[in-house]
Amino acid sequence: MRDVLVPLTIDPAPPPAGSALFDAAGSTMGTRWSARLMLPSGVRSELGSQMQRELDGINAEMSHWQADSDLGRYNRAAPGSWHALPPRFPEVVDFAIGVMGESGGAYDPFAGALVNLWGFGPERRFDQPGFYAPAPDAVQAVLARRAALRPVRDDENRLLQPGGALLDLSSIAKGYAVDRLAWCPEQHGVGHYLVEIGGELRGAGMKPDGQPGG
Repeated sequence: MRDVLVPLTIDPAPPPAGSALFDAAGSTMGTRWSARLMLPSGVRSELGSQMQRELDGINAEMSHWQADSDLGRYNRAAPGSWHALPPRFPEVVDFAIGVMGESGGAYDPFAGALVNLWGFGPERRFDQPGFYAPAPDAVQAVLARRAALRPVRDDENRLLQPGGALLDLSSIAKGYAVDRLAWCPEQHGVGHYLVEIGGELRGAGMKPDGQPGG
């Protein structure tokens, strides 16, 4: 069974007269992204390039798969080191830490070691030959090490690496990227669009045939 989120209200206003349908697509986060926009007259079609740059920037900051991402460098950093957060990072990290607190730790953005142990990280994947499920004592050992770590976000926009904390934002980074993908056309006054990354979608406004675009 799948859940579908339906907005309480839909703006019935059609796209501005003279709007033209514009499609854009590309690659990000190991999958594909796409956008379908109703561009008002005078809005330049370079939006596709802007969207790709925005996604590339998010990947460069938060990718769990790119060793040279800001997240990757933080995970390998020395104990006790402080790391200045790049532009998009604070919003995502603060949200993740907030959910961790509200869930009593059921959600943990610093559970990267546990993610890796179960084969969902960038190496020793669960779908590769030779993988085996971890023994219960191995899981408990990882949980015990995580419980002893106290990553801290300070008022100077820095994040402490206490030593061995593995940050993994995979659970929310794609959703954030979809929001930023929608932000790109919105900054140019485009209010009728549908954007998606690997099946995660966000839409607003109306389709050319008058049906809701979201």
